[in-house]
Amino acid sequence: MTRKRKRRSSVVEIGNGPARVKIYTVHRKDGYPMFSLYWKEGGQRKTRHLACMDEARLIAQQITVRLTNGWSGNDEATKRDIELLRHCERTAIGFGVTLAAAIDEWASARRAAGEIAISDAVRFYQANRKDLLITRTLAQVAEEFIESRRAGGNSEIHVRNCRDYLGRFTGQMKGNIADVTTADINRFLQKQETLGPVSRNSLRGTIVSMFRFAKRQGYLHPDRDTVADMTESFKAPETEITIFTPDEMAKMLVASHARLLPLLAIGAFAGIRTAEIRRLHWEDIKWDRGHIEIAGRKAKTASRRLVPLSDNLKAWLAPWRGETGPIITSSDVSGALNDVAVKAGIPGGWRRNAMRHSYISYRIAKTGDVPRTALEAGNSPEMIFRHYREVVDAPSAEEWFAITPPDGWQPSDLKRSIRERLQRLSGPQENPCVDSANGVQP
Repeated sequence: MTRKRKRRSSVVEIGNGPARVKIYTVHRKDGYPMFSLYWKEGGQRKTRHLACMDEARLIAQQITVRLTNGWSGNDEATKRDIELLRHCERTAIGFGVTLAAAIDEWASARRAAGEIAISDAVRFYQANRKDLLITRTLAQVAEEFIESRRAGGNSEIHVRNCRDYLGRFTGQMKGNIADVTTADINRFLQKQETLGPVSRNSLRGTIVSMFRFAKRQGYLHPDRDTVADMTESFKAPETEITIFTPDEMAKMLVASHARLLPLLAIGAFAGIRTAEIRRLHWEDIKWDRGHIEIAGRKAKTASRRLVPLSDNLKAWLAPWRGETGPIITSSDVSGALNDVAVKAGIPGGWRRNAMRHSYISYRIAKTGDVPRTALEAGNSPEMIFRHYREVVDAPSAEEWFAITPPDGWQPSDLKRSIRERLQRLSGPQENPCVDSANGVQP
């Protein structure tokens, strides 16, 4: 049986002589045309079949050029290759460079990135660009931070401590805040040989707060921990927790001046921090409801809490019931507290943080409830066990919260204290009976 050959409808010749390539159009049984290229190369008949006439012509032209020039190889560019080339050229032109320049740049980046994907390297660079941050020197940020502390209602002592610590820091560290490294801060802290571990940790804490402030202001990267957060803290030696005995506290309360007694009484029988008492007003004492309200803006932890107003605390504060305004108006009471302790004959004088230690210890002994005491004191139970709790017995606790004023007792210079308070709250008053010219009464 004779095999039926595919019908050829046309022939197209590209080139001439030894470099001639013929293109035959063949109609297949499935109805689709096929374009077959025939040429001679190296004494052999070569064939190639394509489905597109345009691509067949393109390949034929490349073969003709190769044969004419005597080149070897069989790697002609297809139509898809040409389209891909043009796409790459258009993409490169979109960035204002030639395709060759784009490839050179890519190759250079590829070598520099090593095993890292170029896209990952670019994202890391974008995330760490310092030129996108607002430039501020350490000294500028320190001033802004201190002002924010003052505007935020922090005590003058806190603001002064921040200024002292950061003055020490900016006095030795220069430059922009974004250029400071963790190693820089660690070296600075280690050089503070005149400070003990606790003071160094306080200094570090202030620096950490300043860097977090700078982060919120846009001076540091918003999505990364600050270099100050990663600095090392110092291990402080365990210190012995000291408290006052009921007898010692009773002596100090009776010996206290009226200006200082509310601080002593509230610290001893409510356990409120001295810095928090400074922010309290007499209106925060809810006499009828039986508690002292510490608003979030006045609390160290920025969380509102209610502290029980014990009966004996009511008795010590009774002379001021109906008063308004700040409870404490003195700017610095540390020296006065020591004077009271010495006057009362307390061995060793005033004991640092002993009022709060005493309240927490006696309160736990009375209630047996650590979580409740922690909530009232504005601490976690873990913090209570680690830093404040001193083991005392229940009878001592009952005696502590039974300390009341002696019969007929009146705070020393109570009227004078109230008069001085009113003068401080109202400001200096001009005396109409004083001659402003010579300062004597007419």
